[in-house]
This record gives sequence, C-alpha cells and structure tokens, in this order.
Amino acid sequence: MANKKIIKLGVIGLGRGLSSVEDILCDDDVILTAICDKNPEMLEKAKIKLKEEHGIEKVEAYLDFDEFILADTDAIVIATDAVMHVPFVIKALEHGKHVLSEIPAVNSLEEAKALKKAVAAHSKLKYMCGENDCYLGYIEAWKKLYEDGKFGDIVYAEAEYLHSENYTNFKAENYKDGHWRTYNPAIKYCTHDLGPLLYIMDDKATSVSCMVPDVHYNPYKKDSYVENAVMLAKTAKGAVVRIWICFGAYVGYTHNYALYGTRGMIEVDKSKIRTEAHCKARFSDMPESFDGEKIDVPITVSSFQDGKGKSHLGIDRKMMRAFFESIHNDTKPPIDVDLAIRMALPGIYAHESYLKGGSAVDVPDPEDFDI
Repeated sequence: MANKKIIKLGVIGLGRGLSSVEDILCDDDVILTAICDKNPEMLEKAKIKLKEEHGIEKVEAYLDFDEFILADTDAIVIATDAVMHVPFVIKALEHGKHVLSEIPAVNSLEEAKALKKAVAAHSKLKYMCGENDCYLGYIEAWKKLYEDGKFGDIVYAEAEYLHSENYTNFKAENYKDGHWRTYNPAIKYCTHDLGPLLYIMDDKATSVSCMVPDVHYNPYKKDSYVENAVMLAKTAKGAVVRIWICFGAYVGYTHNYALYGTRGMIEVDKSKIRTEAHCKARFSDMPESFDGEKIDVPITVSSFQDGKGKSHLGIDRKMMRAFFESIHNDTKPPIDVDLAIRMALPGIYAHESYLKGGSAVDVPDPEDFDI
C-alpha cells in the first residue's frame, strides 16, 4: 500500500458501522478521523473500544450528522438504521465525500431515483453498496466458475436468509416502538441473498411474486410486521430465482445458496455453513459427478482473505478494501449504484406482490430512470 494517499474515514451508525471498519484500521492507507451516532452511550462505548483495542485516541465524535459531515474526512461509511440510508448518502455526496452505504441501498422507488440522481451529479466521487456477502469465499469462487462457463446458462438459483433467535431469548425491550426491525417487512431485507446471486450471474430481476406464511413466531414484533416471506423472481436472462427470508421461525442463523445451470450445479453444504461452508457440485464435463455423488468443492466462507479480517469471517475487510481501491485507482466500485438498486428493488416489489395476493409485479430497472 506504499505511496497511496491516506484516506480519512468517517463512520455514522456505530452498531454495525464500527464492526465493518475495525479490520482495516491497521492498514497504512486509512485513518479513522470521525465517528457519529445519535446514541450517546453507543458513542462513548465506541471511543473506549477504539482506544483500548486499536490505540486510537484522537477521533472526533459527534451526536449530530450535520456536524459530523463537516469533519475532516474523505470517505464516509453510512451504517444507520436500514430504513434511512439514502438521505445520509445524498448529504455526504453533496459535501464531497466518497460513500459506502450499508444495505439495503434503498427502501422505495423514489429513493432509488434520488440515489441514482445524486451519484450521477457527483461523478468524481465513489458510491458503493456494502453488500459484504458478495465477498464470501465461495461466492467469489462461484462467480469465477460461472464466468468460465462451468454452469452454462443459469436455469434456477436460490438463497435463504435464516436469522432468528431461540424464542426463549425474546425480550420486549429488544423490540421498542419505532425500531425498524419491528415493522419493516423481512423480504425488503433480501439483499444479502438476492445480491450475491445477481452478482454471480451478472443478471437482474425483471418481475417478482411473493407469498407469506400466516404463522408468526416473535410475540414482540408488530402485528403488521411480515417476518417471513418467499420471493420468486424472473430475471432478464430467463432464470428463476427463489429467495426465502426467515426472521420468524426456530432456525438459528445461516445463509444458503444454490445454482442450477445447463452444464452444472453447485450448492453449499448446509451442515457446515457456519464454519467451513464447503460446496457440493455436479458438472457435465465431470461424468463421475453426475453418475455418482456430488463432488466436494473445498471453498470456504473465508477463502481468499488475507488473514487480517475477523468481522463476519473477514468479508467486511475485503469489502472495505474493494471500496478503498476504487478510490485509489479511480475505478468503478464493484457494487455500484445500479447494482445496489437492483439488489434492493425486488424485495420492495415482492412485498407489493404479497399485498396484491401474490400476483407478479414488474421491477423497474435503474437504467430506465429518467434523471
């Protein structure tokens, strides 16, 4: 990293935000200069952690975003509540900051158009969506296999986001009125699963439909909260994609992915997903994998990491490094504004489909936005 400009970094939203940047604080091309959170207790805890665990004593701390945005920073990580990223992103761009925004990138079509317009108006700045699951070792490996033609044309793909506590751990104080997790439909949080599939396939959803179970699991979520949903999407290349978002069943925590193509298929080994995440595959150019057992593909969650990352098994570090390299090299970020919007809009329109009884709904594409 020699001779690279030092990037002065700011972070807003210290619950998720601090963990996303901790693994790059040892790098010599970045310095954390400012942090912000509306919660004074969270802000103080972050200052103590930065000092005790990272030796960072001089960092400007703010409760107010409008003051934070004036701090001496080159780039900002937006990690606020999931329903309020876009207003902060636009303000940051208007103040001349490169931006990495947490997911989902947008929460409505109006936000999608506003985001694309803001990014286009500040073309010298970099905007990247922080979809860290695209940096899972096996996702990167699958993308290379797809690009090399091992799967042929994708016929069907699926992913599952299973994220729920043991019901005995539910506490009312964890689900306070107004918190986005108590009302935002779970299917709108599909980016972690749809995103990597679209990233691998270089594809986009053109229409979606959605079904929702009537059974509920968490007694403290609002009655209107849709905590489980299945989305079916048709893509521009003709594939069908199934996404299962489950925040309300006794499932623990995991992501599962699978691809089925005209020349091969691959899926994660669900029994090892949290530790090894080896993959099982069949390829038409390997007859033994077709006639016998699926072959083992020893690509793990943390494959291709540099050993310095701990947060989310190293993928946060790799995501942040990709963002910084786009700044250093003046290149398009890997998850740019169009891909960010394509990862988010299908979930928004899937919920609309559910409200219409599950009928298919067309998904707008950012290339068609009149900005």
